[in-house]
Amino acid sequence: MHNAINESYLGERYSEWSLDSDSTIETPNKNQAPWGLENISPIFRAYENSIWQNHVAAMWSHLEARYNITSNDSCGTHVHISLIEGYSLSALKRICQSIIYFEPAFEAILPRARLGNEYARSNWLDNPNFGYKRLSRRESMVVIEKCTSVRELVLLTPTTISSLGGISSISLKPLKEPLNFVVVQQARLSAMSLYKISKIPATVGGLKWFIEAAQLPQQPGLFDTRYINLLLDSVGPKLTREPKPMGKLSPDKLRKLQTKKDEDKRKNVMLAKISQPPYWG
Repeated sequence: MHNAINESYLGERYSEWSLDSDSTIETPNKNQAPWGLENISPIFRAYENSIWQNHVAAMWSHLEARYNITSNDSCGTHVHISLIEGYSLSALKRICQSIIYFEPAFEAILPRARLGNEYARSNWLDNPNFGYKRLSRRESMVVIEKCTSVRELVLLTPTTISSLGGISSISLKPLKEPLNFVVVQQARLSAMSLYKISKIPATVGGLKWFIEAAQLPQQPGLFDTRYINLLLDSVGPKLTREPKPMGKLSPDKLRKLQTKKDEDKRKNVMLAKISQPPYWG
């Protein structure tokens, strides 16, 4: 782990964790401890029997043994996932459709303090091509199905295929267990037809059934549902919560969001890491 606070990322240390500042984390006093920090992991490769989850657990053990770590409602976790072989148009359609369909389940999982904020916006209601046009959830999914190119789909779903959508950057309570979001992503890739998916309730239990219906083999390091089930089983299976549109941001929230965007542009830690092959298995 190395210090990347307020300085450009220097050196090819892609296999290390990076500690950086984060202006979105609220602190009692701006210029003294506790400090708001972002911990950026190396790129992990998920494959059968890979030990990337052990590295996450080791990182937390190291920090907790040496520092007093606190959190508040402004803290969160986001995960970036990509496939080595890339995504086909069909796969991207299934992902976007399942994200929109199961949004009530994801909303039910989110901590209440993270609901309705600019970093976890609705991929349906806050999409200018869907919610702003008063399209229903199913109508939005039909529009997605009609896309004939990846570019068309990206332009249609800017809040889904980006870092600001609620599921693309799902915000959770600070997690000390390495949740296996690869399981959710792979379940989306093997998603069923629009007709079949509409038969599943958009509840937490329905989402869990959807993941299990993909029949992914239980492989430690790759498809291991133990961790994702910790999250899904922490709330009732019938729980569902409809998203609320963010609409126009207040001047304060807009300023905060712009500050974060400008801050990210000045950082090249993540950009440097994603430009290199994974170094940790």
